[in-house]
Amino acid sequence: MKKIALLLCTILAVGSFAACSGNSADNTSNAKTKQESDTAGSSADKKAAEDVKDNPLKGKTIKVGCSATFVPFESIEMKPDGTKDYVGMNIDLINAIVEKNGGKVEYTDMPFKSLMAAIQANQIDMASGGMAPTEEREKTLDFSEIFFYPRNAIIYREDDNYPDLNSLKNKKVAYVFGTNYQQVAESIDGAETVGIQGSPATIEEVKSKRADACIVDGAGATEFLKTNQGLKMSLLDKTDDCFAFGFPKNSPYYETINGTLKEMMSNGELDKIIADHLSEEFILK
Repeated sequence: MKKIALLLCTILAVGSFAACSGNSADNTSNAKTKQESDTAGSSADKKAAEDVKDNPLKGKTIKVGCSATFVPFESIEMKPDGTKDYVGMNIDLINAIVEKNGGKVEYTDMPFKSLMAAIQANQIDMASGGMAPTEEREKTLDFSEIFFYPRNAIIYREDDNYPDLNSLKNKKVAYVFGTNYQQVAESIDGAETVGIQGSPATIEEVKSKRADACIVDGAGATEFLKTNQGLKMSLLDKTDDCFAFGFPKNSPYYETINGTLKEMMSNGELDKIIADHLSEEFILK
């Protein structure tokens, strides 16, 4: 009888030990799984943080200032729902660069002359590409690679004929205020010059006979003449004027945006955007 009792106790002890061993194994397994899960989550968070550090545009909305009267480079079209749609060559280029880096763009329309002040006041993160990196501007801004060389044009009434700048001697010439066209206009011998806000208003000065001619971008002039009858255009030779993106000094986005721009310049993506909006004669050689 004692032997039977001893045998039962032994069986119960072994079963209890096995159960405890099973619970211990389960607990160890659960702890290991939780640790692996925590490690994986920590690694994912670390990788996400590294991605943001490596690419400051990822997941961000960058504020871009533009002068949206600059057809065909940057302008506004109204959607059926009444919201604004920013369109043009510069707009397509900026959108492509930012989207390649996982970011989004928010545009702000303002007069061209206000862009530099807006950058310096941190109201915008960058200015779109109608800005040339002059020595004076480079004192306060950083500029991207030059990606476009425009050709200037003279717009005048069809009854007149101004084939070149010399033909505008002693004439009244309008230009877009704050742009490099001011220097072009003021270089004309004996010309009376007047600065106007925006290309459309500048062309209106000519149509209304308040000016004999105006100096504007050649690509924009081509577009304006499609909808403005009674005007003619003389396309001028390529100059040192150029387009680049403007940034505040030490911008966190400069290296990323400029790097992507250089890639698009080398792989032909920029050329396609230029050809789509203008023509191949405007592509950088």
